[in-house]
This record gives sequence, structure tokens and C-alpha cells, in this order.
Amino acid sequence: MLSNKIKEHLNEYISREVYVQVSVAKGKNKITTNAAISKYFESNHFAGLVEGKPYNTFLDDLKDKCLGKLANSPMKNSKTDDEIIIELQSKLNNLKIEELNDTYWEVETGEYVTGADIKEIELERDTLIRFLTSKDEAYDTISTLCKNYEKLCKEKYPEAPLPLEILENKK
Repeated sequence: MLSNKIKEHLNEYISREVYVQVSVAKGKNKITTNAAISKYFESNHFAGLVEGKPYNTFLDDLKDKCLGKLANSPMKNSKTDDEIIIELQSKLNNLKIEELNDTYWEVETGEYVTGADIKEIELERDTLIRFLTSKDEAYDTISTLCKNYEKLCKEKYPEAPLPLEILENKK
């Protein structure tokens, strides 16, 4: 099962991507947030989102970090004080090759995921795509992603300006 740390990181990544693009549409066109969301539907970024691009990029990056690729690495037995390398060495020296080939390192969080976790991410991607294919559901989904990002920003960066102000106003 996918860890909360990975879920939070992925949700922040997707929400940020959407939020930035809707904010650009709002600022560039000097329109309301609701109009900016509608304008976003005309963008290449939205077309990419409907194809699952942000998820696919995340998944491709994960797959590039398969521990099986390091099975014969000289780093496997080298001396180091680096805690991250020591943890990697432990996995490389203690997991079977089948397990290494099904273990991926998510660098941003430092978490390890398995093929089953990747399937879970793919399912989440496919669910988002389904929501984005209906105009009504797409609007609500994009609005929710933007709200989620503003909530996150208010927690992490309380002084940061929020260009959409989607939590404050209903425009």
C-alpha cells in the first residue's frame, strides 16, 4: 500500500501543476478564478492532464530508480558514512534480485515503492482522467485541486500570496 508520504507528495505535485497553470491564465487574461479555470480547459497543460502526463512523468522517474539497476553496482560494497547510501547498500545486499527488480526509490521523499504501489498510482491517475472527461466533473476536480493546493500553502507558507484566492472568494 502506498505510504501517506508518497500520496501527499504526489497530490502536492499534481495540485501545484494545476494551480500554477490556472493562476497564469487568471493573471494573463485579467479574469476571475472561475473564468481562469474555464480558460485552463483550452490549454495544452489540461490536454496533458487528461492524458495523465504529470502522473506518467512521476511514474517514469520512479521506474528510472529501480534498485534492480544497481544490483551489480560497485557502490554496493563501498565504504561510506552517508546514511542514504548505507540504506541503499543494505537493500542491495539483503534483497533477492526479484525484490530489487520490484523496488523503486522515490528520491524526493526517500521512500521505497513496489510494483503494487505503482499500480495504485496508475489507478489514481486513471480515476483522475475519468473525472476530467466530463465538463461538470472536470470543473469541480480542477477547483478541488486548486483549493487543496491553497490549503497546503496556507499550512506550509502562511505569508505567501495566493493568486487564485479560491478559498476566500467564490468568483
